[in-house]
Amino acid sequence: MFLLKNSFRNSFAIDLGTNNTLVYQPKKGIILEEATSLSFDKQRKEFFNFGNSSKKMLGKSPQNIEVMRPLSKGAISNLTSAKEYIKNLIKQIPKPLFSKPNIFVSVPSDLNYMERNAVIEAGKSGGAKNVFLIKDPFSAAIGFLKDISNPNGILVLDIGAGVSEISLLSCNGIVMSKSLRVAGNDIDEAIVEYFKNAKRVLISLSDAEMLKKELGDMMGKEEKTLCISVKNLITHMPENFEASSKDVQKAIKPIMDKIVALSRSMIESLPSAFLTDIYDQGILLTGGSSMLANLDRYLSLELQVDVKVVDTPLQNIILGAGAISESSLYHSLVSA
Repeated sequence: MFLLKNSFRNSFAIDLGTNNTLVYQPKKGIILEEATSLSFDKQRKEFFNFGNSSKKMLGKSPQNIEVMRPLSKGAISNLTSAKEYIKNLIKQIPKPLFSKPNIFVSVPSDLNYMERNAVIEAGKSGGAKNVFLIKDPFSAAIGFLKDISNPNGILVLDIGAGVSEISLLSCNGIVMSKSLRVAGNDIDEAIVEYFKNAKRVLISLSDAEMLKKELGDMMGKEEKTLCISVKNLITHMPENFEASSKDVQKAIKPIMDKIVALSRSMIESLPSAFLTDIYDQGILLTGGSSMLANLDRYLSLELQVDVKVVDTPLQNIILGAGAISESSLYHSLVSA
């Protein structure tokens, strides 16, 4: 406890996400937002090009360059690249000369012991003095200015890039939680597979992500279209192709059905003492993938519970983690 009490000085909060990483500096707010990506030169055997500049190389780099994502499904998948990535993050953080910062990292609550240790090891190897972990549901609720210290139940559904997690919070703790390592990246891959199998055209993951953002709508009735460049799998030639919102909706639905099933299972398992709280307050929806058009309405209809999207889904967790890093009132939410 003494260690934690003295660690709020020279501290920073980090939302280390599968696709994007954000850094929060106390009293200044969000100071950095980068893609969770870095590039490796196989010939020189060295890392270079971190963050957004590295992501731009994905699918376009020569054979000697590997564009790497240190995280997969919310957990560190490559410890070496994660260490390098965090080291680069810490280099970019303004801090006293020759001083190692303490970092508070928000992570999915379903990480196992080895996955949590990997985050701590990567942080310390990257240049942090101490690494403290915060569970994402805590960060999400506090980022939305929810008081989780009282006995009222708060249900948080976080749909990120790699993990979908629904948690019941009360009395500064997680009463119960369910997670599924299916989320935004799986939606992109499902769109690629749908057009490959149903339309016989091959599209890139970046175009699939664009279609998700531009045409993805779980409640959309009016058909919209967008022209993209594809590879025709019959002629093997490039061509322009008109993708429709109806096709994107069909591609996305199987993934959303899994998230609906996860949420329904959670609601059915809720202790009876919390039922009134949840039906009165609804479900708090956060995470980058919650920005899919009309997803809140779709979930509300499927679950028969009010679903409310937070104001800033992409920044919600880092704002909560930042608030936790700034105040000793949240000591009980932090683990070393």
